[in-house]
Amino acid sequence: MANQRNSARRRTKRRGRRREPHTGFTGKILILLAVVAAIVLGVAIFFRVRTVDVQGNSIYSKEQVVSVSGVEPGDNLLTLNRSSVNANIKVRLPYVQEVSVGLILPDTVVIQIQESDLACLVTAENGGNWYLNTDGRVLGSSVDDFTGQVVELTGFTIRDPQLGQDAVASEEQNANLAAALEIVQQMEGTGLIEQVTTVNTEKIFDIELWCGEQYQILLGGTEEMEYKISYLKAVLEQLEPYQAGVIDLTFDAEREARFVPWTIEG
Repeated sequence: MANQRNSARRRTKRRGRRREPHTGFTGKILILLAVVAAIVLGVAIFFRVRTVDVQGNSIYSKEQVVSVSGVEPGDNLLTLNRSSVNANIKVRLPYVQEVSVGLILPDTVVIQIQESDLACLVTAENGGNWYLNTDGRVLGSSVDDFTGQVVELTGFTIRDPQLGQDAVASEEQNANLAAALEIVQQMEGTGLIEQVTTVNTEKIFDIELWCGEQYQILLGGTEEMEYKISYLKAVLEQLEPYQAGVIDLTFDAEREARFVPWTIEG
């Protein structure tokens, strides 16, 4: 009988010991939930937007950038939708090409923008001039506050330009628009933008560039455009400021550029 009572006591103790880990696990979960709740509450209370810093702007004021960004004082800093801020700025401020949104804890949003330093002047089908960036996005019908270079693109017209949207030409002239944009993109960062004033893609296999009235540049077609643009840069660097004429980069016979001075009549 005594053995039976001892066995019963041992079973009771074992059952009691098995309940202890369960109680400890529940306590840990409660503690973890309390910590998480404290963190969430801290984020909600302390990480609020108080300052918006704008960098890289010259065409647009800080107030313009902030007003279209969608960022408001009191917004939760850590849940800020950066993609939405990026899209808001690009759509509403078309001269902005790149947007980067950063956070500085506990309360600051930093908006870094890169504005267009090149505008392409084009003509619309219904008349009037419009400006595009090098990606073909419509910047507007005025560049009163624009401080960069302007290159005229001729040989095609665009249809129904919409601010902030990609420019569209007629189906017959899509290739002309694409070729003109490719050329200005290749010229970016080369220093040629400061010299080339007109890109004429009316004849897609007989493209012409003009540097004011000093140089007429014959590019031929769109093949090897990167090579042709780099070659053009080298040629212009070798010519003297007083020289003027035709620079032939069509490479019809040999893969060498030809310079033909203007003929002075009289």
